[in-house]
Amino acid sequence: MSDGGILVFAYDGSFEGFLSAVFDAFVMKTLPADIVIFDDMEPSLLKIHYVATDSEHAKRVLAGTEKKLGKTGLYMVQRAFLFDGEGKENAIMRFIWRAFNEKKSISGNIGDEDVSRVFKMSTAVGNEAERFRQFTRFSDNNGALVAVIHPKHFVLPIIKHYFCDRIKNEHFMIFDAEHGAALIHSPGRTAIIPAESLELPSDTEDRFYSSLWKSYYRHIAIASRYNPKCRMTHMPKRFWKYLPEVAEEMESGFMPKLSFGTSARIAEGLKKESVLRLE
Repeated sequence: MSDGGILVFAYDGSFEGFLSAVFDAFVMKTLPADIVIFDDMEPSLLKIHYVATDSEHAKRVLAGTEKKLGKTGLYMVQRAFLFDGEGKENAIMRFIWRAFNEKKSISGNIGDEDVSRVFKMSTAVGNEAERFRQFTRFSDNNGALVAVIHPKHFVLPIIKHYFCDRIKNEHFMIFDAEHGAALIHSPGRTAIIPAESLELPSDTEDRFYSSLWKSYYRHIAIASRYNPKCRMTHMPKRFWKYLPEVAEEMESGFMPKLSFGTSARIAEGLKKESVLRLE
């Protein structure tokens, strides 16, 4: 390995662009001192190598990575790239470099520092995706299902298949407000597109059903078992805002509005809610 301290790699931020950067590193026989996205570049005294995204180069690196690390190792690399944190490109670059330059596969050696960093990033992204599979809630807006999420990591590419399979016959959108992107789907077509903001018209009908759902949740709950601290061990509080049934608990001065869960109280409450009118 030659001294990589003389170069900074700059790329377009895409996974294909990153794989092209890996290809260039092997051609130049050097690990870069840093890897940055074009738009995030700052003045530097180091030499800058501008990576040209090349789909053929990317495919060769992808195929080679799978050959060296297997499907599990490649999967780990793909998920780690979705991690939102500094230094992810350097860590993944070093991991792939090691994989290509060592005789045995290193993907299962979690005790190795280079492997451990990528493994932890991949695991964090996977855990985040699983939570958004569970806690994403849609609202009906003029015939389309819409959800707004604020994930730590870019999980849309992972949760895409889950929702497209589950509600494949619906028109829906999941807007990632943290990463400026949206997953949009209509029967037969799916895409992830850039989206800086989202403005939705008020939908009285959806507010009506949301209110009904919250009332139903309150009436089947058991007051004596109300334990928000226990709930947080299974569902971190940052996810509460996505669930209409518990979102109001984040408001100051909230007092639990729960029944004792008896069949009579449930029937009585649902009967009243059947004539509910929104202000």
